[in-house]
Amino acid sequence: MLITPDISALSYKRQLAKRFDRASQSYDSYADFQKVVLERLLAMLPLNQADVVLDLGTGTGQALGILSERLNPKCNIALDLSLQMLAVASERFSSLHNTHYVCADAERLPLQDRSCDFVFSSLAIQWCLSPLGLFKELYRVIKPGGYVVFSTLSQGSMPEISKAWFGLDNKEHVHQYMASDALLDSIRASELNLLSSQLSNISMWFDSPESAIYSLKKVGASLIASDGDPSVSPSKWKAFLLEYEKQRNELGIPLSYQVSFVVAQRPNSI
Repeated sequence: MLITPDISALSYKRQLAKRFDRASQSYDSYADFQKVVLERLLAMLPLNQADVVLDLGTGTGQALGILSERLNPKCNIALDLSLQMLAVASERFSSLHNTHYVCADAERLPLQDRSCDFVFSSLAIQWCLSPLGLFKELYRVIKPGGYVVFSTLSQGSMPEISKAWFGLDNKEHVHQYMASDALLDSIRASELNLLSSQLSNISMWFDSPESAIYSLKKVGASLIASDGDPSVSPSKWKAFLLEYEKQRNELGIPLSYQVSFVVAQRPNSI
């Protein structure tokens, strides 16, 4: 669901995979925000058993153990674009039975039609390029009556970073995520039934601007250069950090996100 600069889809996906490969060893140590969102999403599970479960964008597998425990699937599919993330997940959950680790693109799932009872995805599908295409693909692989439960970043995320850059240059330094209303329209257009949706502001606090930025970089969520622009100069980076420091309050340096939590279902009759 990411609104990207004008780069080819293949180039974008390759850069994305490399970025998350590099973050695979540091991800769990810096994923405090991701853990907050995951806990909230797991509380929204609409069922207590599913034979075939797909964890879409599984990353290091933070949800795998809980999904296996709560849903008792006969087949657990952990899918991610990053091979190194999958390597961490498979080592972490080597004792999980009936779990298959698949390196693939969420927008081109290597799964049969009507093969999954439940699709779960936390903070992954914002990296997809075509929202409608993604949801049509999820509709394809879900069995009639099956559920899709996901969280994703929405428009207005990380305004503190945009504010700090404002006036330093005219470039966009924060991904432009899809508006919540447009996201929900895409779900409906895919013929999935929208059962519930919530848009929540979640703020995290850090002891320094550098720590806030590391919370993005160390989980693979840094920016993708689109056209070979040189990296930000040391002097400009220092100016950015000084501007970001001005937003400090009694809780520290803020970094906030707009997060959409969604539960959808493929109709039984189709």
